[in-house]
Amino acid sequence: MYTGKGSVDVSDLGVGAVFVLRLARGIPKHKNYKLFFDNWFSSLDLAQTLSDQGMLTLARVKANRLKGCALESDSKLKARGRGSHDWRVETQSNAIVVKWYDNKPVHLISTCAALDPEDTCRRWNGKRKEYANVKRPYCVKEYNRFMGGVDLADMLLELYRIDFLYRRCLAAGQKPMNLLQFKTDVARALLSGASLATPKRDSTRLDGQGHFPAWIESKQRCRVCVQAHSKVKCVKCEVSLCFTPNRNCFLTYHTM
Repeated sequence: MYTGKGSVDVSDLGVGAVFVLRLARGIPKHKNYKLFFDNWFSSLDLAQTLSDQGMLTLARVKANRLKGCALESDSKLKARGRGSHDWRVETQSNAIVVKWYDNKPVHLISTCAALDPEDTCRRWNGKRKEYANVKRPYCVKEYNRFMGGVDLADMLLELYRIDFLYRRCLAAGQKPMNLLQFKTDVARALLSGASLATPKRDSTRLDGQGHFPAWIESKQRCRVCVQAHSKVKCVKCEVSLCFTPNRNCFLTYHTM
């Protein structure tokens, strides 16, 4: 066990924690509701504050937010093998802090789930080229159960960089649209009853008038074949299109 620092001033919790508390305002207090969130928001102080308000917590937490909580080192847990763990209980909020070693150390803080009942999960062993059963504390299982979708979404955002692709598709000199502007445009389109299924650009690309190729300084992704990049764009449609002896996406785009 270790002792926390007593009462917590909400103004000292940080932006992430204040955001959680703001969203939790409408949750009935002292009804044992459980809140799950990732390590961007969590801290020992936040767990204590939520505990004082009668709400339970299970979250990943960054190691640098566990000052005063001495856990077994990464090297020792690694030497013990995957599935090894260490834990401490914070006396102020009765929160348990668990350090579990998977591919790398994972820190969790919880006021609603502890170590038992322990189970196993399947993990790929790269050296042996086979799956192996790894011991897993109950709090890790519960976190994965309720936060798996959020973590998957974060992973997909990293794998498929939509923001990066969006910038690549912008015309030369075109300023990127920020999120607020995008939401505003969507709202206006919905309120005006505009059809989102048929963009304005599609209504003009087949009209056969004023569609001329022009050179641009930097290559942009072709609107038709997608994989290729081109320095040619349509001056009317303002989209980049392949226009080479072997591939005429310019013609395809304006006729099909």
